[in-house]
Amino acid sequence: MTACPKFSISKLFVDTFDYCYKNVQPVFLFVLINAVFFAIGFKAFDGWHDGLFLIWLALYYVYWFVFFRFYFGRKPLMGTKKIFDTLLPTAKIFVLMLVVMTLLLVLPLVPLLFGYTEWLERYLQGLQKYMEESVTINFVTILIFTLIFPLIYYRPMLAWIGSVIGRSGVLSTAFARTKGCYIKFLLLTIVFNSAYLLVNYLDDRGNMDGWLNISLGSVLVVIGNIALARVYEYFFLEIDK
Repeated sequence: MTACPKFSISKLFVDTFDYCYKNVQPVFLFVLINAVFFAIGFKAFDGWHDGLFLIWLALYYVYWFVFFRFYFGRKPLMGTKKIFDTLLPTAKIFVLMLVVMTLLLVLPLVPLLFGYTEWLERYLQGLQKYMEESVTINFVTILIFTLIFPLIYYRPMLAWIGSVIGRSGVLSTAFARTKGCYIKFLLLTIVFNSAYLLVNYLDDRGNMDGWLNISLGSVLVVIGNIALARVYEYFFLEIDK
């Protein structure tokens, strides 16, 4: 694995919070809008169980399109053709996530292909016991999700950001430019995942009925995407603002 000299986690957070400090009003506005989206999507609607959630998802997609164009100073903030240009990278990211998640779901069933043996019976008993332990399932799910997140989100999202601001949206380019940086992206994932889990824990302990997740979660989401925008700048330094 090659080195990753352009990407410093400490510098990333310094630059991210420096941007927030210098742009308090727009950052606060984006946090507020995100909180409204969360409240509508998960309070007014019943998440994925509500048919209107697809409309919500489309509007939320536009929200992030506008967010990144604002960050990089691209005008106009909205443009029909420019949004359509982002759909191909979005589809590729979705397919990548779908393939990886499918493989992870199928992987535990692979031993079934080897035929019935005494070892397989013990394996199935262990698998059934594991599936009944919700705490173990949650821990393993979070662990796996954390390990694969740099591959299925952070690096592909750099290609999507490129397409949003009118530059290259090719996934292979994004992966090539960030080669050797898996560990640093993993550290970034751990930091934000830990923050999200802490907010969720406080929400549960305080019986906040999800409102702490909506408010503080929105802060974390916006800060996380500002950090992602900074990462894009680190790896695509020739960007013309």
